[in-house]
Amino acid sequence: MSRSNDWKKFSVVALGLLSLCPLTAQIRQPAGARPRPLVGSLTTFYQQVVPIVIVGQGWTQRIVITDVDATLPVIGTLQFYTQTGDPWQVHMKSQGTASAFLVNLQPGQTLVLDTEAQNTNEQLLGWASLELTAQGLGDVFGQTIFRKQTPGLPDFMCSMVLGSLAYNSLSVFFDNTGGNYTGMGVLTSQVCSFPPCSPVQLQVTVERLDGTIISQRTINQNLATLYWMNLATDFPETAGIVGLFLVEPVQQFSTTLTGFSLQFAGNGAFTVITPFEN
Repeated sequence: MSRSNDWKKFSVVALGLLSLCPLTAQIRQPAGARPRPLVGSLTTFYQQVVPIVIVGQGWTQRIVITDVDATLPVIGTLQFYTQTGDPWQVHMKSQGTASAFLVNLQPGQTLVLDTEAQNTNEQLLGWASLELTAQGLGDVFGQTIFRKQTPGLPDFMCSMVLGSLAYNSLSVFFDNTGGNYTGMGVLTSQVCSFPPCSPVQLQVTVERLDGTIISQRTINQNLATLYWMNLATDFPETAGIVGLFLVEPVQQFSTTLTGFSLQFAGNGAFTVITPFEN
């Protein structure tokens, strides 16, 4: 067999092997290339956010935190906050009631936290922040699983990976057609450490899928505050359409943002729509 044919066979085998290897986020970009924005669902950062925690009316939530680092531990706290940013006492199975829970993991270990079901008519909303200390800055991957239990109906469940922090903008897809409705959350995930803190201005833009702007307005929101809404009610121009919901600070870097969306069907089933966080 000629050297030319041998080379062709080698090339085919090499390409086949390459096709079996998953691409990683560590691919080097060409010199001068513009850095690509980070997507929250891929983050292993030392600070991550559970953008919404739901308690009451049959809702339970599982939070899973894994040390995915090869050598470093993950040490820190998962701190819970109310919708308005105050420390929030949350009851966890086998962990008791507290506003902060210790996270201390060695490489490969996983912590699972489960909220207790409360079949009450009152529904409470909040959020949580995972922050690591200098002694445990290993790569950490977090996710949360939502479960809604209603007597006489099957359990509804969905999951999402924990959010990252948007400094420039965030955008979320929505679908308010065919009986669907969208729960939308905007979280200013920077805690007000030295009150009083002034509200930040956020520019909200609603677009069609082709980029046409339907509406644009400015809202004021306090730090560490979760603004949760039925999108079609708070932004009635979204009723009956599919589009994008975009949020960005009017003054750049004035806060960090995390977005979140639950897409509900007419029968109460739901799924998470992951935001793009830039």
